[in-house]
Amino acid sequence: MIPLQYDMKRERLTYLLERVNGVVFHGGDTEMIDEHGNLTPLGETMDFVVKYVLEQNKNGNYFPLWGTCMGFQGIACLIQGNWSILTNDCLGCSGVNHNNYFDESYQSRLYADLPQDLRDAMPTSNISVFSHFWDFHWDTFQNSAPLNTILKPVTYALDNKGLKYVSSYESPSIPIYATQFHQEKSTYEWNSGYEINHGSKAVRLQQYLADFFVDECRKNTNLFPNVQEYLIDNYQLTVLKKSAFSSIYFFPSMKSDFEEEEKKKEHLFLRQQQV
Repeated sequence: MIPLQYDMKRERLTYLLERVNGVVFHGGDTEMIDEHGNLTPLGETMDFVVKYVLEQNKNGNYFPLWGTCMGFQGIACLIQGNWSILTNDCLGCSGVNHNNYFDESYQSRLYADLPQDLRDAMPTSNISVFSHFWDFHWDTFQNSAPLNTILKPVTYALDNKGLKYVSSYESPSIPIYATQFHQEKSTYEWNSGYEINHGSKAVRLQQYLADFFVDECRKNTNLFPNVQEYLIDNYQLTVLKKSAFSSIYFFPSMKSDFEEEEKKKEHLFLRQQQV
């Protein structure tokens, strides 16, 4: 896994996008738009990546994109071209386990091979953790153009008022997938202040979703000859006792010139491989 930082210069970001096999937009609470409705630096970078993914797939390069929670919201709003489809009225949707219900009228690729016991558990056993305030109303999502020409909601959840909101979506035509819920927390997050289902079915669902996306990335043919120096393994994992998360990474600022530096590194790497 290679971290893509929002403050990277476009040359550096493009260099990495041309070599990785897919992109994940993670969750979080960083603002993607400011008080005037303009994209923040994070929002601008996400917009650049979404446009890149759409263009790559249009040109025949199978390039997967995944979004979780904030990423889920950002992808849809950026494709729609505005943020009015997103509402912040999800009551009881923060730090809780909810059920996911399937849209039975649509057979998704994302859940096509889901084992039957997990398919039965998703709408009955509260195995997915939700931690959000913003949401997409089901009908609003389905009726919004151009969003509805690219993305299809495939599961939904209900808040404490009985409001039906989208909990996962995908594109029927290109490899874009996203979940409002944080399935990764079932395996990796152990903060006792959160209500997280760590049962076997919750963990298996996390692994299923991860395996699915990695398999999608394997369909991409990009190559990264000097990948080792870019891996997230090069950064130290930090545990902060007062953090909301079990462990976090700190990344340095990425605002230095890049293109010439990377050309030299890649040239040196290729020469070393030939020796």
